Amino acid sequence: MNTRPETRDASSHFEPGPPVTEEEEQLKQRAEAWLQAFDDALVSHDQAAIRSLFEEDSHWRDLAAFTWNVGSVSGAGEIEALFSRRLDEIKPANIRLAPHLRAPRWVARSGRRVCEVYFLFDTAVGFGTGVVRLVPSAEDRDDLRAWILLTRLDGLKGFGPPEPGTRPAGVGYDRHDTTKNWADHRRDQQAFADRDPEVLVVGGGHAGVFSAVHLTRLGVDTLIIDRFPRIGDNWRTRYRSLALHNKTDMVHFPLMPFPANFPEYLPKDLLANWFESYVQSMQLNFWTSTEFLGGSFDDGRWSVRIRCADGSERVMHPRHVVIATGGVGGTPNVPNLPGIKEFTGPVVHTKEFQSGADYAHQNVLVVGVGTSGHDVAFDLHQHGATVSMLQRNPTTVINLETSNMSYPQFTEPNMPLEEADLVSLSSFILPVMRESFKQLTATTTAVDQPLLDRLEAAGMQLDNGEGGTGWMMKFYERGGGYYINVGCSELVAEGAISVIQSTDVDTFTSDGLQLTDGTSRPYDAIVLATGYQNQQVEVRRFFGDEIADRVGPISGFDEGGELRNAYKPTRQPGLWFVVSGIAAVRAHTVHLAALIKADLEGLIS
Repeated sequence: MNTRPETRDASSHFEPGPPVTEEEEQLKQRAEAWLQAFDDALVSHDQAAIRSLFEEDSHWRDLAAFTWNVGSVSGAGEIEALFSRRLDEIKPANIRLAPHLRAPRWVARSGRRVCEVYFLFDTAVGFGTGVVRLVPSAEDRDDLRAWILLTRLDGLKGFGPPEPGTRPAGVGYDRHDTTKNWADHRRDQQAFADRDPEVLVVGGGHAGVFSAVHLTRLGVDTLIIDRFPRIGDNWRTRYRSLALHNKTDMVHFPLMPFPANFPEYLPKDLLANWFESYVQSMQLNFWTSTEFLGGSFDDGRWSVRIRCADGSERVMHPRHVVIATGGVGGTPNVPNLPGIKEFTGPVVHTKEFQSGADYAHQNVLVVGVGTSGHDVAFDLHQHGATVSMLQRNPTTVINLETSNMSYPQFTEPNMPLEEADLVSLSSFILPVMRESFKQLTATTTAVDQPLLDRLEAAGMQLDNGEGGTGWMMKFYERGGGYYINVGCSELVAEGAISVIQSTDVDTFTSDGLQLTDGTSRPYDAIVLATGYQNQQVEVRRFFGDEIADRVGPISGFDEGGELRNAYKPTRQPGLWFVVSGIAAVRAHTVHLAALIKADLEGLIS
């Protein structure tokens, strides 16, 4: 029976270093003693013992392993109570150090010195990975107690994913049918001519593809559909100068890391081509030029309509639908700017913007000063346009290299990616995040202060986010309102790109802007870098008002401190949402797939 997941390629597991010191061995023994005490307390349902293992201000984040949901609780009493409610059903056991991950060690996390411990555990139906951050108790410095605990469901007994170092038997298809080879079977598998998928994934970017990878490894019959004619076009068709702002080693794809010759930051076309290769290598079922038209839910199954590449329509009946269209696949936010309809030149949203070459030597106004606004302004300037940016709200600016301080787990030397993902997951606890981001922002602002002073002198309004929590909190709460500087800020500071404040604008006119001081500014074109509407708009369009209202908004934080409706069951059975960047989706879709498989197998009570 399968008992453990293969979360990474074996070659990327932590390689032992020098011989273990006596101090390291003692720390390992202390960590093992805590894990054993934790295991004993859970197995025996000893509530007092459970509570004694946690700091009073501790936090537990569970990703489907104990709760069949995603959420966190804070305080030793709340943690004890939640464990007590779930132990009879979940039956946790065999909590032990993760042998393929780094040994317990002292490390700085979220502003505290902690002993970080990676462990494995079993449940009645599955298995998971956990992280606990131990700190000395105030009463006895030799007594380690949990400050932060993470538990994640990785897979299900009997269903996978395969154990590390193993491969599916045979040649990948049934060889008893001698009339067909592997390629024939793959064509049949992808055609869905005589069956419907168990899970339909809408959107073929990283959110959809990673979801399908983990679902497929659990044996779930999954189909991805995407409206673009070629895999990777959701990146390939965006503006020409686009590149990722996260380092390449942070955005590896599950089970298939990038080659060593890939650059430090991935340009969008290289990433697009990699998507195509990845989907083929992972043997995913993917239909291009296919449009999702909507659906309804009845008696535990969806009836969804899709328009196929040949123009025909088909009705499918999957058990689950995963919406993975994300921001760039969503509905543009087009604000009602005063007088904008009077402007006679072209007005395009960044979703349609392709290249500054189309506006060479023109006078262009970019509305918005977030990431897309800066990137478009930079591209326009490089192609000889005269560029102004219209700022409507203060923005947070951070230099690219300085931004890497925001995720030290991905820049620490020799840090395996699996561990970095677990560190990220265990740090995603809202009250802890807020304090961490405040400390981080104070540090990064000091580093970037010379540039920030120059930007303010050039007329740009800056802030450090709500309560000084910086750009990362804006990313999670709004998905915008910040810029990671890859060169445009210098142009603004030098005056090569001008900034206009919305408070100085009276109205748009047929040929540009009328300012409040009575002057005017002519423009040939306007680019709206104004973001995207919440995915709830798409839910309403696809499924109607009743389901949209039942589900509510997507992303931003819910009352429990998690991203709203992301990676977890929603109020609409069988409807799931995957959001956020590559690293976050890579880490969270492990438990998402396990949740869906558990539901398909009737394991969730």
